[in-house]
Amino acid sequence: MFQKSLYNFLLSLFLVIFTAVWCSYFNSFAMNGFYEQIQRSALTPPGYVFSIVWTLLYALMVISLDILLNMKPEKSKHAVNFFLVNLLLQILWSFAFFYNGYFLIGLIILLILDIVAAIQIEITYKLNKTAGLLLFPFGAWILFATYLNWIIYHLNGASYSM
Repeated sequence: MFQKSLYNFLLSLFLVIFTAVWCSYFNSFAMNGFYEQIQRSALTPPGYVFSIVWTLLYALMVISLDILLNMKPEKSKHAVNFFLVNLLLQILWSFAFFYNGYFLIGLIILLILDIVAAIQIEITYKLNKTAGLLLFPFGAWILFATYLNWIIYHLNGASYSM
């Protein structure tokens, strides 16, 4: 039992860190390039805030996913699947928005992620209240990210061009 629980925690940790590493890699292109040159919302936090917030959100996601993986698979399968789609969409958004400067495509991906995250939170909450509550900050942050992305699209157009 302990081995399965440890395996599930390590799997949760790996999946979330894998996502964080790829997102960070793609984000670094914009942070070292166009991001400082584009117009942004007055509500855009300083760069260091993003690192702090994402570290906390990823920690909460690891715990939530670990809780789901330690449930019977037939019970948590849908919630885990939404979790995986969520992680994939995070990587796709970072690739589109930060790596390529495609603000409109990034916005579309974020809108899809908003829907996936809402469904994920609802399903997870119904299975395990703690696991679901751990995802609420992520849902709120993604909505804020959608707003920020929309403002950047509105102020700068569909994509960054030199």
